[in-house]
Amino acid sequence: MMEGFQAMSNKTDNKEPKTRVEEFRERLNREDLERRWQLEALDHLFTEVEDHPDSFHRLWIQPLVASGLTLESALALLIEGRFLPN
Repeated sequence: MMEGFQAMSNKTDNKEPKTRVEEFRERLNREDLERRWQLEALDHLFTEVEDHPDSFHRLWIQPLVASGLTLESALALLIEGRFLPN
């Protein structure tokens, strides 16, 4: 059992430099994951808008627009907040 752990440990200890192809694939995977999260955030916002349009507008959109944001900026901010919550 310790032999298997040792073999795994050696693999992580002997990190070889990544090739450009490996780095590119990792970058594409990260970007794909980010797009999926953004789509999930949009889906959640659309669901809230459909279920409670008046309260969503009153509680979220109006205060942001009143503070000087455009409607587009307010929506982008809400999406970003859903995507990267505190």
